[in-house]
Amino acid sequence: MRRAALRFFLPWLALAGCVGDDDGFADDAADAVADEAAGEAPIDVPDEAFEDGGSDAADDGAADDAAEAEAEEPWVAILFPADGESVPNPVTFLFDAGGGVETVEFEADGWPLQSAPIPVAVGELTYEFGGVNFARHVVLTGFDATGAPVATDALDFTPTEELCPIPDAAGFNHYTIAAINDWTVFPKDETYPYCWSAEGDTCAAPWGQIHDGYYAGERLFPGANSCFCSGHTLEIFLRAYRVWQESRAIPETAPFAVGGSVLTVDDVDIGPFYQYWQGFGVTSEASSADAFVYAGIGEEVTPDRWDEALPGDYVNLSRSTGSGHAVIFVSWIVEESEKVGLRYYGCQHSGDSCPDPDDPLCSHGNSGPSFVTERFSGHGGTVLPSYLFIGRVYEPTTH
Repeated sequence: MRRAALRFFLPWLALAGCVGDDDGFADDAADAVADEAAGEAPIDVPDEAFEDGGSDAADDGAADDAAEAEAEEPWVAILFPADGESVPNPVTFLFDAGGGVETVEFEADGWPLQSAPIPVAVGELTYEFGGVNFARHVVLTGFDATGAPVATDALDFTPTEELCPIPDAAGFNHYTIAAINDWTVFPKDETYPYCWSAEGDTCAAPWGQIHDGYYAGERLFPGANSCFCSGHTLEIFLRAYRVWQESRAIPETAPFAVGGSVLTVDDVDIGPFYQYWQGFGVTSEASSADAFVYAGIGEEVTPDRWDEALPGDYVNLSRSTGSGHAVIFVSWIVEESEKVGLRYYGCQHSGDSCPDPDDPLCSHGNSGPSFVTERFSGHGGTVLPSYLFIGRVYEPTTH
């Protein structure tokens, strides 16, 4: 946690001298009374003595101010980034210092971020982190003219960088992709594994969402730090809408609207929209495309338009094995001008960390959010093209 710099000042010790001077004047007055009682003339205390006393008080005040300045405790402060903030890599740290601090040094998780002490007048340090998308603990240390450490400040923050991102697309797909590409929220490194109670797994919550699922300002789905397919695609949709709202400074409480069609909280909270998404109640077949059409906020990209499919479209597929999956489209697998499969993103038992499996940064066999290639039945796989449904969300008109 960040610790605020504290500054202390010495007491105004000169006031002790004023007390002594007052005692002197009291003694003179007592002597005068005694002399008068003995018949002697009283001793006059000239007005100038009091005027001089006023001047001494002013001098003492000036001395006090100087003592205050000299007594300032050494301090340092990290001005940017803020504690808990996520900042794009490389990071420019801003700092300030005082109280005799001459130079500073930064370290992250015990490693120095500079080759030599930084003079306080410089005020900043730019550093490119090799480890990104996880929290780093940064300490700023201040040194006096002798090189002795005299003050520290510290915070935790996250340097961010898009690792092997999905290529961007237009419309609301842009926000779906932005949500997926945010490794600080959805890392593809088994941080949040696959978990589905229908397969006998013990999961912390039944909704299949990693983080708490909010819609229109209401917490509808408690997060489990794990996920399953259709729960995670819904989580991505809700997060994408929040990213869209933030990009336009629209309140979180505003529901998704396209023209006169409004996706209500009741629809999402186990209502018809949710039932279409999961495949129960109003339907026996899970389809995000049907959910979008029901709510009037999107459409199905039908097979005759599959050439128009874009990264960020929402997909439901079935296999010849009897299993199915809910995923987000990345690209077609094409051989000799024929679509023979697809590359997708989703929450699954095992997948790749990057959309391109040959990316040098890509790791494989990761449980949870990840990327997978599946081929169609008849082309070395089990996906049934006749049971593959693609949905696309319209961009909201919410104000």
